[in-house]
Amino acid sequence: MLPDCLMFTRRNFFAGSASLMAFAGAAPAFGQTNTAPAQPKSVPLPKMAPPYDKATINLIGPRSGYSPHVGTLVTMLTWMELAVLGPTRELKQQDLDYLLDKNANTIGALMLHLTATEVLYQRMTFDNEQFNEYPADYKAKWGAAMDLGDAGRASIKGHDIAFYQDAIREAREKTLAEFAKRDDAWLLTPLKQPGWGGGPINNYCLWFHVCEHISHHAGQIDLLMKRVPGAKPDGTAG
Repeated sequence: MLPDCLMFTRRNFFAGSASLMAFAGAAPAFGQTNTAPAQPKSVPLPKMAPPYDKATINLIGPRSGYSPHVGTLVTMLTWMELAVLGPTRELKQQDLDYLLDKNANTIGALMLHLTATEVLYQRMTFDNEQFNEYPADYKAKWGAAMDLGDAGRASIKGHDIAFYQDAIREAREKTLAEFAKRDDAWLLTPLKQPGWGGGPINNYCLWFHVCEHISHHAGQIDLLMKRVPGAKPDGTAG
């Protein structure tokens, strides 16, 4: 079994291939002793929703407990969640709070922003809420994380990685529970209100936006992880 540090994630796909070749090349010849130092064990993955399953994580498609299109969306959201939770799991509080410059966002703030976005889209799609401004209760809890900027820089700090992991997991648990109550017709039928650009939109598009939004910020997080003080260069893009 490969060590956790070689497990596939979005940011180490190509680097992992090189690591595997190096790992194979490091094997001692017959009759020789390998004196290379033992590699430190990687921090295990956090609790995820749904739980991480190496047998299914890379299989995009229908899932038991959901209608076919809804289940396919679940697998995409799960895959993207791992692209954030996997690479960040060893970060310390000072890494999560590191501010690259006065206009940047921290890694911790971006992780909480992903949660705030998922909660907002839950209210829009599951609760059928329509609003031109954030509801007061949402703004009080999630406004700084959703808008980031000065408010995010001022208030989102001082938390360990478990705080952000738990927030992401708890939001996703609600998303999955609500998806299980709905079918493909709900996902695919155009909504009454227009979407971006004024054309029709459906719940599939809204939740695919949540998925690609994770991908967008995962790339920012990758870059920021390479800029935190003491970060080791890994040669990958970003």
